[in-house]
Amino acid sequence: MYEFKNNIPAVSLRVILENNKLVGVNYDDWYRNLRIVLMHERLIDIIDKPAVTALVLKEDGGIDNEATKAYEKFLENCLTAKCIILASMGSDLQRKHQDMDPPTIIEHLKKIYGAQSKTAQYQLSKTLFRSTLNVDCPVGPHVLKMIDLIEQLEKLGCKLGKELSQNLILQSLPKNFHNSLLALI
Repeated sequence: MYEFKNNIPAVSLRVILENNKLVGVNYDDWYRNLRIVLMHERLIDIIDKPAVTALVLKEDGGIDNEATKAYEKFLENCLTAKCIILASMGSDLQRKHQDMDPPTIIEHLKKIYGAQSKTAQYQLSKTLFRSTLNVDCPVGPHVLKMIDLIEQLEKLGCKLGKELSQNLILQSLPKNFHNSLLALI
């Protein structure tokens, strides 16, 4: 999927959204990808900034042509952003959002799916912070499980940092590991 600008092929990042359509459970990944595509297409302001107003009158009561052109450009960009957003959704979500403008679509989706990621963050962090290795269990699988939990939290936007992650893993090990591990550190 290539566009040509000045006879130079420019890769469209829209393929990211085509391959990862919003189906609900993938909202956080979809939204991050959508923002990347809209930034690349210079349309991110459509969902991030307030809408441009329609007509701006001059002091003498005439219509400001520059403001009118800016508004027409805004409407064009708004339509393009809306098409990108709708095309990146499953058909059920398209039908529900086809009559909304881009900021309203994003706001509505955040209300529906935004809480999902907070709940998932809570459940993952609860599991991570309560993890302990039983004395008779192997260390390797336990550490890999904890690393996986940390990576899942990071995907949801909860960054723990290297030192805290290491400390959580070390604290989850039984006391008989502590003395030998402290000698290594």
